[in-house]
Amino acid sequence: MSRDLAHVWAEELATAGVTRVFGVPGGGPNLDMIGAAAEHGISFTLAHGETAACIMAGAFGRLTNTLGVAVVTRGPGFTSAFNGLAQATLDRFPLMLVSDTVSQAAAARVGHQRLDQVGAAATVAKWSGTLGSHESAETIRTAINVAQTAPAGGVHVAFDASSTGSVANPDTGSSISTDDDIVRAHELIASARKPLIILGEDAVHHYEVVREALKFVQAPIMSTYQALGVIPADWATNAGLYTGVKADAPLLDQADLIIGIGIDSIEPMPGAWPSEAPVVIFHSVHADVGYFGNPRLVVGAYSHTLPPSSVSGQTAWSPTAGSDWWAGRVAGLLTDEVRLTPQNLVLAVRSHAPDAHVTVDAGAHMLAVMPLWPSDHPNRVLISNGLATMGFALPAAIGTAYAYPGERVIAFTGDGGIGMVLAELEVVARANLPITVVVFNDATLTLIKLKQEANQGGSDAVDYAQVDFAGIANAIGITSVVASTVDEVNIALKSTGVGPLLIDARIDSDDYTHIMKAVRG
Repeated sequence: MSRDLAHVWAEELATAGVTRVFGVPGGGPNLDMIGAAAEHGISFTLAHGETAACIMAGAFGRLTNTLGVAVVTRGPGFTSAFNGLAQATLDRFPLMLVSDTVSQAAAARVGHQRLDQVGAAATVAKWSGTLGSHESAETIRTAINVAQTAPAGGVHVAFDASSTGSVANPDTGSSISTDDDIVRAHELIASARKPLIILGEDAVHHYEVVREALKFVQAPIMSTYQALGVIPADWATNAGLYTGVKADAPLLDQADLIIGIGIDSIEPMPGAWPSEAPVVIFHSVHADVGYFGNPRLVVGAYSHTLPPSSVSGQTAWSPTAGSDWWAGRVAGLLTDEVRLTPQNLVLAVRSHAPDAHVTVDAGAHMLAVMPLWPSDHPNRVLISNGLATMGFALPAAIGTAYAYPGERVIAFTGDGGIGMVLAELEVVARANLPITVVVFNDATLTLIKLKQEANQGGSDAVDYAQVDFAGIANAIGITSVVASTVDEVNIALKSTGVGPLLIDARIDSDDYTHIMKAVRG
């Protein structure tokens, strides 16, 4: 029975355009799934950890505009995948996590590894249910649709051929704003003297329409981490990043209207919304926008709701208001020093691979990477923003490398983040993926250390022993170097072939102090 059900599942995945599945299988049904997928032309990548497999799959699904799929076993396989499922949901990555489970037929007598997996996953997924014998194809099709429908996210399917299963509740969508609502929003925009535009996650999926609407604006345009690249980096109105911290104040304080396009409450740092200006938010679907005060939300296709050329009239902003602010922010991070600092490390890597795909881990290093890696295309820089999880960059880079075969991927990670997923370097080596892993190695949880106060655990709470990540990677089969100067980084990058490389960059955690002040206030 399980093989028949596995083939139904695999056929629906193939029909939906899925070409690769990631995971860590147990026995039985898991292997039936992987075998059925292979028979339908779907490849399998074996990971070492279930959360990493989910991140690989979610990144692959997002970048290929299909669905990420991760297969895990019941019990510890499922619980280990939990963080990856949460990451997909809060970062808006389309993911289907498929777990086997203690079957309904055996549940009365088998307590080993028996958990309420469907109920547990429902707390972090858009939907969680059981794939069984009844309407199995419809269940898979609907689950795929739920995962991919904006806002995208994670779904969980418990594979149990002995059960009748449960049909997913499709997302019926959200109500569309009326023409009167749209007209009132346009009138508010037309009356503004200093409107400020903030682009968010949902704009990524409609960036061509958004660019067309914004190409003649005369107002600063900021982008959340996930919206980086929605507008080209060289637009004069590109005012850089919006992260919801005090460093955003120079523009927010001047604005008499905030115009959000695709922004989502998952994206800014937690804290109070600081602006007293009215807020209008355009979104393709109904979204969580409670963070932004009491905004006027306009829902519908951007081609219909956005003005043909938003804010194209005369404003009170200077022609270079956005670029002046952005340039000033970056200037505070630059340094001419020869020694290796976080910002010099980023600039050195970018000078050798400016067009590479980039993945960024949570940690202090992201404060240097994100402002110093502008992008002309969305989804060229992936970061866990909604969940902000460490251990993201390396598995996301693996998913990215499979999505864009042969293209260079840079994974920026800290020593804490790489430590969580170190075994996944073997996947990189096994597949000879063109991934450059850059480890900001200062042997500490720097972002937490910068926030640490007296009587909060001291060094025991934040400091590690020095780890030779280059030595570990070399043992796994990846060309690796320890670098303590910019020259050593440049030499390593110049020697990069078509395969993987790891740079164990030894930096001083004290260098983050002024970076934190510059980008977070």
